[in-house]
Amino acid sequence: MRLLKLIFLSMFFLSLFNLVNAAQISVKSNVVQDVILPGEPAIFDVEITNLGLTGEVKAILTDFNWRKESNYGFYTIDSGKTIKDTFKLFPIGSLAPGKYSVNARVYATAKPEDYTDYSFIITLVPYKDLVDASLDYNPRGLNPNKENLVTLKLRNRHAVEIKDLNVKVRSEILNKDIITQLSKEETKDFPFNIELGNVKNGDYEVDIFGVFKDNIVSNITKTIKVASYNDIKETKKEEFSFLIKTLEIKRENSGNSVSTEVYAKTLGSFENLFTKFNPEPIKVEKLDGAYRYEWQFTLNPGDSYFILIKANYGKPILILFALILVIYFVYRKTNAGLRITKRVLVLKSKEGHVAGLKILLILKNSGETLKSLRLTDNIPGVLELPHEYGTLKPNSTKQGLAGSIVVWEISELLKNEERVIAYKMKSKIAALEKVMIPKAVCRYKDKSGKLYVVSSNQFNL
Repeated sequence: MRLLKLIFLSMFFLSLFNLVNAAQISVKSNVVQDVILPGEPAIFDVEITNLGLTGEVKAILTDFNWRKESNYGFYTIDSGKTIKDTFKLFPIGSLAPGKYSVNARVYATAKPEDYTDYSFIITLVPYKDLVDASLDYNPRGLNPNKENLVTLKLRNRHAVEIKDLNVKVRSEILNKDIITQLSKEETKDFPFNIELGNVKNGDYEVDIFGVFKDNIVSNITKTIKVASYNDIKETKKEEFSFLIKTLEIKRENSGNSVSTEVYAKTLGSFENLFTKFNPEPIKVEKLDGAYRYEWQFTLNPGDSYFILIKANYGKPILILFALILVIYFVYRKTNAGLRITKRVLVLKSKEGHVAGLKILLILKNSGETLKSLRLTDNIPGVLELPHEYGTLKPNSTKQGLAGSIVVWEISELLKNEERVIAYKMKSKIAALEKVMIPKAVCRYKDKSGKLYVVSSNQFNL
């Protein structure tokens, strides 16, 4: 039992001794190249420092899958001194790609138990798929009728230097050879122009081969699209004569495929009255007082399509002019007596919101004396009944579901007399934003007893 205790104590103190001595040698390294291809060395700049030992120091690899350029390294390092060396570490045999921790041991030859273990992290990458390749071009496809820009993109997928990279691009429509080099994880673009000539539209396969040191580093197949092209040409011919305007549009397909075409023409309301078309448009839209006409047609290669738009302002203008004169005289006759103008003043609160409105009704009589006028004004439901009037108060007010009605009975309005009726209203809503102020309406009779109705303008607030 005492013997076992003695052996245990001896081993314990020996381990302490080794731990102490292990610290007598320091190893540091800087990476020069830690990502490598098969057959190539990983390179590290190494510093070995003797912190207190005497004699010779030896450095060996303890990983049997790797070898140092000089498998055994002997160094004479005085105590407190540092030596520098370059370690080139080669994989042995056919190691699988991956990340490896390669172990080395540095120790004093006089005392092998005084050692330091150190690990080098190395990534071994395969030649296969070392380079990624792609093609950039117009997403709508290559145009056979024009020169096309195509860009070959090459990307180094790993942190290794690639020199004398031979890339071949092969397809039915494209052949290109490139020799270049790629830095670590570098991406390069190689733009070039191609002319296809008489090539059918469709998808074509493009094979991209990359060779480096007699190894295939890229073998990718991409698809490139050749588009149909419709070389559509449009010409316009305009002719002007007295009160007649003619526009002829011609569309011609000089391409190699069928094209569906659309032509649109917008006319104002006045111009629309006197315009004819040949052929007739298939679609008509009314937009804000204007008219949009649309033709849709199909053009086969070599086909043409004609549209004739003719505006004749002769006879229609004369008719329109006569109609305007009639309307003018009727208007003068029926509206020469009375005109009503409504003005709205916004009353705001201290917070800046609309608190109420002030309404001005201006009655102007430009004709003979008018009698028995009945003036009616409608008040929206979001406003209260008038609470303050000017010189003339209404004869009646009536509250309804949709709003209120205010009525003034005016016995007489002299020739050239102008009368202003004013009143104020409060808002039922704390922060009124939008409201429509309707027209005021006045009914009256002339000397012969004929009834007239005159309206004012309206407001949108």
